[in-house]
Amino acid sequence: MAIDRLFRTAAAALLSFAFASPASADSAALDDGDRAAIARAEAYLNGLTTLQARFVQLDSSGEAATGRLMVRRPGRMRFEYDPPTPILLVSPGSELIYYDRDLKTATRLDWEDTPAWFLLADRVSLSPDGPYRVVDVQQSPGLLVFTAEDADAPDNGYIAVSFADRLGVLKLTGWVAVDALGQPTRITLFNIAANLPIDDSAFVFDEPLSAFEKQDP
Repeated sequence: MAIDRLFRTAAAALLSFAFASPASADSAALDDGDRAAIARAEAYLNGLTTLQARFVQLDSSGEAATGRLMVRRPGRMRFEYDPPTPILLVSPGSELIYYDRDLKTATRLDWEDTPAWFLLADRVSLSPDGPYRVVDVQQSPGLLVFTAEDADAPDNGYIAVSFADRLGVLKLTGWVAVDALGQPTRITLFNIAANLPIDDSAFVFDEPLSAFEKQDP
């Protein structure tokens, strides 16, 4: 699929999602079909050892960027934008490093507090008493979407994770992360390859360590 067509497709989905909000866990109890869908999504995500894909990102203003995603569970990720976007996100295992190549500054983050949690967790749990709870499930022919929020901080936003659902087989296709201000960012994945070896070097932060020093006052 051509990149410009991907932009248009993802943009349409982003605009439709921007005006939606997840159902409250109190106002819309999940039924047996929802719980079965959640179990399938958990099984799929926990069956991933690695994931490689190209991505298209669209923010709330319609600005688009592309890049490459590599994941090796648990905890390792490389989320690298194509030029001219200068951002690189790398998780060597215990933390997520956000690096701006233009400013040459790096910031350490806890990946459990980012939308990447469902890709990096040792074991994904979407149960009501888990750290991330599913508050909505949408199913239609060929599509499954679950919406989850941080159980301890539901006001911080939520994430809707999408899967293609064909002949009973799920395949991750992307997600929309909505922040505390209601601003959505959509990631659409393509050219996906799962459970293939990825070299350790992909998850090494090899930029100057002095980048961290620039954060100090």
